[in-house]
Amino acid sequence: MRRPWHPPESAPPVPWLRIAESLRHSQSGPNPHKLSVRIPEDTRRAAVGVILWGDSAGARKVVLAQRGFGAPHHPGELAFPGGMVEPRDRDLPATARREVAEEIGVAEGLWELGCFPDGVAKARVRFTPVFFRWEDPVPTFRLDRELEQVLMLPLAPLMEAPWTLERLERHGLALEVPRLELPQAPLWGATAFVLKAWLDVLRSTA
Repeated sequence: MRRPWHPPESAPPVPWLRIAESLRHSQSGPNPHKLSVRIPEDTRRAAVGVILWGDSAGARKVVLAQRGFGAPHHPGELAFPGGMVEPRDRDLPATARREVAEEIGVAEGLWELGCFPDGVAKARVRFTPVFFRWEDPVPTFRLDRELEQVLMLPLAPLMEAPWTLERLERHGLALEVPRLELPQAPLWGATAFVLKAWLDVLRSTA
């Protein structure tokens, strides 16, 4: 049985300029808009909000939502708040903002930082991670009824956390997906794939 990693309650901030540089760097590779090699079967698009909470000194924590254990889709799993594009959405960042407001009740004070290359979820849908800066001094959440809780994980320690690789088979394609054991639930799948890829870029910008 894998032992969970217990993150510290607080950690030094990661400067916002370094965050911005990591997002710029992620767009300079051979596939600036595509992270996963998987080909989505669903033509619809989705977006998730990667909320980095902090203050003027930098980003201190990243926000994740845990699905309710009785939820119809992905019960108990950790994920970024997000969902499918709707006709009323102006663009993908608007989708991310709407979903963040609907799922965890954060609608104000989000400053858009940029996007990370797209991932592909288990439902075979292509999704765009939209990064937001959030400096509310007292972060509060209003949870969607299908959510269990919101986690705020310290950002800097995540770069040094004991990540492992899990080999998965999805529709005939073998993938090695990062996994991190947390007390609440394992962080794995498409969410971990995107988060760990960005953390690797962030480390390289130090």
